[in-house]
Amino acid sequence: RLQFGCQDKVTGLFKTQLEDGIMGMDNRPGAFWLQLNEHYRSRGFVVTDSADGERDGDPFDPTQFALCYDRQPLSLDLESGVGSGALTLGGSDPMLHLTGMAFAENVTPKIGWYTVRITAMFLRPGGGTLLGGGRGDDAKLVRVDASEAKLNGRKGPGTGVIIDSGTTDTYLPEAAQAAFDEAWRVALDDESASYNNDPVEMTAAQVSSLPTILVVLRGHASSSSSDSAGSAGSHPDISSAVGPGDVVVAVPPTHYMEESRRSPGTWTSRVYFSERSGAQSILGSNFMMGHEILFDAGGGRIGFSESHCDYDRLVQERQRQQTAAGLSGAEGEVAKGAAQIGVSVEEGEEAAFAVDEKQDVAAVTGV
Repeated sequence: RLQFGCQDKVTGLFKTQLEDGIMGMDNRPGAFWLQLNEHYRSRGFVVTDSADGERDGDPFDPTQFALCYDRQPLSLDLESGVGSGALTLGGSDPMLHLTGMAFAENVTPKIGWYTVRITAMFLRPGGGTLLGGGRGDDAKLVRVDASEAKLNGRKGPGTGVIIDSGTTDTYLPEAAQAAFDEAWRVALDDESASYNNDPVEMTAAQVSSLPTILVVLRGHASSSSSDSAGSAGSHPDISSAVGPGDVVVAVPPTHYMEESRRSPGTWTSRVYFSERSGAQSILGSNFMMGHEILFDAGGGRIGFSESHCDYDRLVQERQRQQTAAGLSGAEGEVAKGAAQIGVSVEEGEEAAFAVDEKQDVAAVTGV
């Protein structure tokens, strides 16, 4: 049985958004994935073959799940919702990966939020992702000259910034604001430029040409020899300043800039330097967009792979793959034995999910 709570009063965005609930996926008792883990194990879906309780060759790991959020174009009609990505239970889906997965360390692996440690931050003029765009390889990276303590808002090595899909925007320490402002002016080659969160009229092309924010996270041991584009070792300008096993996450301007539904053509940056020293900074869903992010609670790591995160495209590609293999129909084996569903949310808001019980062959279904 699934335990859940009911609310009898809502305020703020819960009154207007299509989905009116939150699925808890952090590492605390009562979390959805933990309930599934207990359910699967008690009914023999997950088999432990060794004396120490380790699984042997089972691709489905109920201590893992992955989120992949897509950036949808501005829509003024939200009656039917917006397809915004995929949730994969039991692992990740390589068919969603445009780059190899690189793993950051979860600095609070025992319980609670999924916390990462920012080791550096850079701006890349001209926008784009790790795979390309912007001004290409000729674009000189501009480092945000702030200490690790300022970037995280806390000094302790076991502290950091949480990754939270339930928070729409990104909130970073105010102590890093001055260094980011200076890097912003250099990246734009404009001494009069000022980074702020004021609405501004821009064309889509102008937005795309703004700097990409490169956030470098402390790497997990499993990424120490990775040659993924998400590994700091693949970027000489970055690896010379941080560990080669650290992880680079690109946040292009099309993700951190948001167009107004009420006033199309007006854009606002949704990365805020607002958190006081000691407060909890947050990398929200606009940081997560365009990546399949694997939350591996059992392994104490968080994986990042750039992705299109388009669930409809994923279903079509899997159907073509099955047809080529001599199969037919919409059902088939999900990569790595994981159960997978589509995510449908109102733009800029949180998600609500419904999942069928795991079968030997998982059906790919949209929500």
